[in-house]
Amino acid sequence: MGLWSLKGKKILIVDDFAEMRSTIRGMLVPYGADDISMASNGEEAVDIICQNNFDIILCDYNLGDGKDGQQVLEEVKLRDKLAYSTVFIMVTAENTSFMVMGALEYQPDDYLSKPFTHSVLQNRIKKLLDKKGDLKKLAKALDQHNNTTAIALCTEEINNKPRHRHEFLKLKCELLINEHRYDEATELCQQVMTERNLPWAKFSFGKILFLQQAYEDAKQIFEDLIQENAAYISAYDWLAKCQQIQGQTEASQKTIEMAIERSPKSVLRQRTLADLAEQNNNLSIAERARKKTLRTAKNSILCQSSDYTKLANVLTANDNSKEALRIVDQLKHDFKNDSEAKLAASVSKGKIYSQIGRESESRAAIDEAAELFSKNQSHLSKELAIELTEAFLANGKADIADKLVTQLITNNHDNQELLDKVSQIYKDADSDNNVNQIVTAIRQEIIDTNNKGVKLLENGKLEESVALFEQALERGPENQAININSAQAYIMLIKQRGSKPPLLAKVRRCLDKTSNNEKLRKRHQLLNKAYWDIVNKMHEG
Repeated sequence: MGLWSLKGKKILIVDDFAEMRSTIRGMLVPYGADDISMASNGEEAVDIICQNNFDIILCDYNLGDGKDGQQVLEEVKLRDKLAYSTVFIMVTAENTSFMVMGALEYQPDDYLSKPFTHSVLQNRIKKLLDKKGDLKKLAKALDQHNNTTAIALCTEEINNKPRHRHEFLKLKCELLINEHRYDEATELCQQVMTERNLPWAKFSFGKILFLQQAYEDAKQIFEDLIQENAAYISAYDWLAKCQQIQGQTEASQKTIEMAIERSPKSVLRQRTLADLAEQNNNLSIAERARKKTLRTAKNSILCQSSDYTKLANVLTANDNSKEALRIVDQLKHDFKNDSEAKLAASVSKGKIYSQIGRESESRAAIDEAAELFSKNQSHLSKELAIELTEAFLANGKADIADKLVTQLITNNHDNQELLDKVSQIYKDADSDNNVNQIVTAIRQEIIDTNNKGVKLLENGKLEESVALFEQALERGPENQAININSAQAYIMLIKQRGSKPPLLAKVRRCLDKTSNNEKLRKRHQLLNKAYWDIVNKMHEG
């Protein structure tokens, strides 16, 4: 055993068989493991991971009914609940290529096949802990999405730890791309490719070319990479993007089909195939892909109500309205506590009935949707809001459509593509004058609020500014401009008056809502750093 020990390490074992959990625990205890938690299914595992920080997670792939190991890893990563310093090992007796490829796409730290001995387990864990053990600063920067600091630390590690050099180069390259520092990322890729023909370097170079809109050059890179390494699945996804953006939708569909042959257990890939097949008017493939999307998404955080409604749409187009209505009823059952899903089901049912000539039942379904919206005017996805607006206008419910569009524009006042789409819907319904008035009034109100709030900040009237932005957030909780300005106002107030958990929680919510807005990327980065500086100082104190 030597001096190596797991004493003090927080460990989670996830397996649906109590005997296997006990066996793995028995393998770890001799190495000093004294803080071991257990989970018997995927749902329990996600809950435990979200509430705790683990050093090591050993998760079986097959977990009986409910979430499997891939979906556990998928969810905790998408919810940003898996620390970079955590070692996540996928354990399974299954070794089909479909399962392995699906699991590896979410990048566990290692993959361990059953049966295994205690020495194999010990060696794997030791190797992974050694790799991550000296990277506390880097792990902290990555967990806090502080990319600038993480890039600098990667450079340090590249110089200090040559045995992991290529892994740090890869991470640094990914971070540079995320920060749009394309020239530096290109130089790094070319440096690596000169030394060794590593697939990740070529793939990253292709991504950079795509993001710089050099689509033909990017396409050639991805085609070459697939030719050299047919198992590099992400290359197919990006090749398909190149083909689609160049209008080659049939070629794009074939590329995605090839990727699915190699790794079918991907909700996003099956969804993309369905979208492309519909664009290409290949409704039989679209129906098949929509069904596979629904099956693959079962128990997954990626499951959406639109997976059901889009399947219902294509079933109706394929003259199978009976099955389409059954899918809508299934949506209501599977999302029975989700108000948005109920709305989606009602409007979908209305469309299906209308398309098969059952107009009275169609009107009843739209009436139900209108009642649901009036009772609970919560934030809706843009896609559903558009669909509802069309349905309400087509059924003479212009007043409810106006309320819905007011909410939509308040949350998306600067999304010109969306505003144009809304205007076209009203134009097609001969109500375009009304929507133009709504758009103009709301946009001006938001601009005035932002200007007034910023002016108050500049004049040091922080509490008045915060109060103004909070009123605006009540009306448009998803509005990106209001959220980023609110985050700034909260941080300035914290710096002046001292940090308080409720205010910090509000900052975090606002920053999370703007994290994917490219126009706000630099402001978000600065405010995110300021937030973590405050949090870290609190913990140090």
